[in-house]
Amino acid sequence: MSENTIKSKYISFFIERFVYSVAELEELENSEQRNMLMLNILEAFSYLLSDTEYLNIGDVIRTGNIINESYEVPQGLRRIGVTAGNKATFIPINPSKIPNELNMLFYQYYNMWNELDPFLREAMFNIKYMRIHPLEDGNKRSGKLIMASNMWKACIPPAIITKEDTDEYYNFLNNQDYDNFAEFLRQRSNLETNTLCGFYKTLKGLTLTEEVNSEEVKKLVLSK
Repeated sequence: MSENTIKSKYISFFIERFVYSVAELEELENSEQRNMLMLNILEAFSYLLSDTEYLNIGDVIRTGNIINESYEVPQGLRRIGVTAGNKATFIPINPSKIPNELNMLFYQYYNMWNELDPFLREAMFNIKYMRIHPLEDGNKRSGKLIMASNMWKACIPPAIITKEDTDEYYNFLNNQDYDNFAEFLRQRSNLETNTLCGFYKTLKGLTLTEEVNSEEVKKLVLSK
């Protein structure tokens, strides 16, 4: 099996699991709505992965517009006050401050945090992004998509945050607990590395006990 075939199959395998982790599709009774939501998330993730330049406010807006396409949600950045969910103890910032705060966040990510441990960098970005809450709806989906695409482009298997992790995730957000969230992401990324290597062995016809170089597998599957 060719390297390109392995890569494409793993992308499909990962995206399917990732979509179900962020969308809670089983709660939607309408199958057409379920399918549309999945397609929207897949489109947004593909868009983020295809953007090799630095992300910016325009990418946040584009991602939000794609994932909210099936909902009656105003496009663009949030213009009204909102809550961050019943598990959040923080209040999202005033809508008038969103553009400046997002610009500052991207500046910090690319110019001030670029030498940090990559998991700490992603933890800081995601927590700050969620506390800004730039969209009227879809902030968790867009935040996790951006984080996953950033990790993917850095050849780091992205962490999947499941519904079972919701309480722990909101504890990180509420307490701005960057260090423990970074460790959580590291552990989940390690699990995804094991999944990736197991998937690779299966496609290559290897037994699960045979050794493979995980770094080489990550470069093969996650790189452009």
